[in-house]
Amino acid sequence: MKRNLSQPVIERRFVKGGQVRAKSGDTPGIEGYASVFNEQFDSGWFIETIKPTAFTRALAEKQDVRCLFNHDPNNVLGRSKSGTLRMSQDATGLHFECDTNPATRVASDVQAMVDRGDIDGCSFAFIVRKCTWREETDADGNTMDYREIEDVDLYDVGPVTYPAYEGTSVSARSALWPNGIPDEVRGHVAALRSEDELKEAAKQLIDAAALAAEDERMRMRLRLAQAS
Repeated sequence: MKRNLSQPVIERRFVKGGQVRAKSGDTPGIEGYASVFNEQFDSGWFIETIKPTAFTRALAEKQDVRCLFNHDPNNVLGRSKSGTLRMSQDATGLHFECDTNPATRVASDVQAMVDRGDIDGCSFAFIVRKCTWREETDADGNTMDYREIEDVDLYDVGPVTYPAYEGTSVSARSALWPNGIPDEVRGHVAALRSEDELKEAAKQLIDAAALAAEDERMRMRLRLAQAS
């Protein structure tokens, strides 16, 4: 099922280590792949792939994209509008080159860490404008949702300390959806729908208990008033 999304939410995806390196040439900089096409990514709730069409429109429109370290707007390394960030796509994925400024502390620090290999992962932030969902069932009867991202608006690309989320589902959500899971995703993933239903049921129970407690307090006050 294809959907054009009306309530956009910023999402993030990560590329495993080895995708960011020092840029060749005389000027300091970094380069790498912010996204790899057709590589399956397991979010824990569904399998996702980035299609080769995903960035075509964004690049054609010359969208104003920042190169950030760890998605932090205070850690600006470059910007497409100023020409210090250049992006293109090939058969592998979305490639970027960023000219770092040695006059800034963050750029010189990141450059040094990339040069040493301490940082080699990458990520990008985006809003999905078009995607396709499908459901598949394996030989054991297990059902899995698949999401193919076909068109996005780009916000930022850049190196990250941790090119993958680790630990609990809470940390995964925070990494992938910093502003909350999009309704479009929740509507397709049964586990997330069930979770929402449980939360709503729990809220209704809490509200009912609060009303019952308030009714009991009112009855107690009435009995005390009548007794006096």
